[in-house]
Amino acid sequence: MLGRAARLAAALSDPLGERAKLVRELVEKVVVDDQSLTIKLRCGALLGGGVPSSASEDGRDNAVELAAAIAFKRRGAETKLVLPGLAQQNDRSRCDPALIKAIARGRTWFEELSTGRVRSLQELAKRDGITRRYIRRLVGLAFLSPQLVEAILQGRQSVELTATRLTELDLPLDWTEQHKLLAS
Repeated sequence: MLGRAARLAAALSDPLGERAKLVRELVEKVVVDDQSLTIKLRCGALLGGGVPSSASEDGRDNAVELAAAIAFKRRGAETKLVLPGLAQQNDRSRCDPALIKAIARGRTWFEELSTGRVRSLQELAKRDGITRRYIRRLVGLAFLSPQLVEAILQGRQSVELTATRLTELDLPLDWTEQHKLLAS
């Protein structure tokens, strides 16, 4: 069984078509409800046999059932399925490239304005081909608390925190107030 598991793991790195075929062979059923996710895996496929029917001949279930508690979190226009028990273990997968890019751009633009490398928002907007309004929204992120920036870089921000939400907030300059605002 361990040898079969190693072969299955290796097969997961194959091209998408092979991976999809493998998943179809292994997974009998997936059930998602408001508070849980259940995946039924075919025992025969795990052991290297053919794909069995959903029940064995003696009437007993022939599948391994994996279940996990879940929660749904709104995140901008999308809804994310969150596994609460794994949220802290898998932070890197929650890194938000758009959020990180927004903070980096805001800091860069603030630095360019404050050092005089560019003279105005209009000059920045023309150079980068974007609107002054967008620059104004992102420049405020240069004043984001270092602890919040670190949490975002490590993927530890709340699921609901997006670049859009962050730039639409009236972000206080006081870091303690920022933490209070973003913790809710």
